[in-house]
Amino acid sequence: MTLSSRLLLALSIAPILTAQSQFSTDLLALSPLGYWPLHGNPNDSSGHGNNGTLNNGVGFTSFVGPLGTAAGSAAVFDSAQSQFLALSVPGSSSFNFGNLRPFTAMAWIRTENQGLPLEGILGKADQVSGTGWFIGIDNGGIGGPAFGGRLGLFFFAANNLTLGVETTASVTDGGWHLVAATYDGGGLASGVKLYVDGVALATTSLVDKVSTGSILNTGPLTVGAGSDGSSAFEGNINEAAVFGVALTSAQNLQLAEDAIGFKRILPQFAFGGGWYSAIYLTNGGTASVSFPVSFTGDNGLPLTVPSISASSTTITLAPGASTKIEAPNVGPLTQGYVSMTLPVGVTGYGVFRQSVPGVADQEAVVPLSVATAGFASLVYDETNNLVTAVAIANTSSVTTTVTITAFDSTGTVIGTFPLTMQPFTKTEAILHSYAGLGGMVGKQGTVQFALPAQTTSTPTGFLSVLGLRANGLALTSVPTVGRPGI
Repeated sequence: MTLSSRLLLALSIAPILTAQSQFSTDLLALSPLGYWPLHGNPNDSSGHGNNGTLNNGVGFTSFVGPLGTAAGSAAVFDSAQSQFLALSVPGSSSFNFGNLRPFTAMAWIRTENQGLPLEGILGKADQVSGTGWFIGIDNGGIGGPAFGGRLGLFFFAANNLTLGVETTASVTDGGWHLVAATYDGGGLASGVKLYVDGVALATTSLVDKVSTGSILNTGPLTVGAGSDGSSAFEGNINEAAVFGVALTSAQNLQLAEDAIGFKRILPQFAFGGGWYSAIYLTNGGTASVSFPVSFTGDNGLPLTVPSISASSTTITLAPGASTKIEAPNVGPLTQGYVSMTLPVGVTGYGVFRQSVPGVADQEAVVPLSVATAGFASLVYDETNNLVTAVAIANTSSVTTTVTITAFDSTGTVIGTFPLTMQPFTKTEAILHSYAGLGGMVGKQGTVQFALPAQTTSTPTGFLSVLGLRANGLALTSVPTVGRPGI
């Protein structure tokens, strides 16, 4: 069997909405009391008309936010300027929650650094009387120096902290994260859950005295700081929302998974027919976490993995713990890809093993990928009989066309190939086997995998790519670089 046919057998035997619009659709379906996308203005998209006012020079970026191209921009908050968004006091009345009122407050955030001792994200409080509620980042202002960068929900009554619940781990790593606080209205700290990227994190209760004072107040609802500019946030905020109920774990996870690039993908997972695959995951954080892992076949349908007897599973890891999911080389070749919702601090990788009778097994370690709405690229080398193959996954709910363009080492285009992919499907091939790309053989260069320009009204899918290089029986992964569409 030739090298190309072995690699092709390993990779190819097997039979959207935009992130922004999907997130908005799912969020609005949950009937928020207020929803401020912060895409260049402070307007309320919930239908309740609670538009805000920008204070002290709040601006907007032009870079791609957590929800991709259609998100347009994100609000920029400079703590040195005490910048914030505020509603009118009458418009804020819908958010004047009492001590026993369930609610949820959430926003996408990206921290620049640990600024003031306490950074407000979203809340309603009267700064004069020191009464109200808010979610924010504690950099030592409440819990002390050891509590830097922790997400928390806080109630104040007459300048006294009556409820303080925080995550036990920092969430300020400079990346985009969906943070949310839910309160069940039961009057106890145990009724608070704090979510980061859709996963409930371990928490610690600093104060549990909800019944000692009312949090009803006459202050406005604000984003990015208190109504006097105190406790100012440093970084970017998008998609702020408040609900009059405590959203469930499933609802929080769904909203997080609507984000572009949020899921980690292993674009190739093969077992049987001479192949073994495994996923290794470890929790480098300081709190226990639980998160889902899902397997999808090349045909876009759920893929049952024999070792777990299911197409999905929930992984629970204590701090410092690790685990693996194996798919042994048993039976005919079965292929698909893996989607994982990884909490802060969790990392991992995949392993492929090829078994050919009469020779030693060959292994390759492969990185996890992210989904992109723009393009991915890899550097190939097909000199000296080397061969490059790819696994390409469309992880979205729409049919999309991936334009594959090969360049030689001088940047000259060798050829292009339009690859149409159905929702949630994956395909695999030797790169130079695609029509028009045969000129790659004997050359070194770059290959780009591009989706059409994505807009709110024209969804074009999400793309995840894995490259593999073969030299005889030896295999290794080829890293890909993904970039959101702009």
